[in-house]
Amino acid sequence: MFTALVLFTQFFTKLNIPIAIPEPTNKFRSSIQYLTLFSFLLGCLEAGIVGLFMFILPKWLVWIFYWIIDGLITGGFHLDALADTADGLFSSRQPAKILDIMKDSRIGTMGALALIYYYILAIALGINLARILSPWCLLALVVTCTMVTKTGLSLLFYRMVYAGKKNGLSVIWLHIAPWRIVIAQIFSVIIIGWFFSWSGLISYGLIIVSAYFYRRKIVQILGGFSGDTLGAFASLTPVIFLFCLNLTFQLLR
Repeated sequence: MFTALVLFTQFFTKLNIPIAIPEPTNKFRSSIQYLTLFSFLLGCLEAGIVGLFMFILPKWLVWIFYWIIDGLITGGFHLDALADTADGLFSSRQPAKILDIMKDSRIGTMGALALIYYYILAIALGINLARILSPWCLLALVVTCTMVTKTGLSLLFYRMVYAGKKNGLSVIWLHIAPWRIVIAQIFSVIIIGWFFSWSGLISYGLIIVSAYFYRRKIVQILGGFSGDTLGAFASLTPVIFLFCLNLTFQLLR
């Protein structure tokens, strides 16, 4: 487990851990059950940092600082994928050309808009929740939003078909044993249920539904997933969770 957490930290964050991991590809495949544990611990780190601001700043501003800190720690790892996916899917091209557009390091109009819309929604939805959440519950929301990025990502690994080249980076996620994905989901369910009770569990359910329809659409268009389309859904997952949590809080109050 320790080796898996080190490997995920090296891959998904800018944190420098100078430990060599032998056969990292095989280690990725055999460690997916720890993916949500890793993102939970990462969320705890981010919550610990933004929690320091709780003493001097209003909750809505603390929430904004969370997204800044997350971007600095992760290097916007999945955000680049979100922008590339938006550029590709909204280009209305053939699958091969869409994949080529996604590989282009330059950002296009739709990619820029996707990032703008993403941050507007993530920040606005969180600020609305900050009005009614206690400081401790807001920190729990920080942990959860970081964790569910990998919750949503791991859902897509189930019988995943890869649309890119056979030597592409995302082949490391192929042939994941379903039981590993299930364990990763169970961990998330426990944490989300503990933090937010039925509102959180309903919001988690929307992530599963969204993953199903997202998977169908991507396979329909591209014939399978690329690394960018995987990362794009990881980015969208906290926004989906925040949207549903806002809705359930309003309905269940």
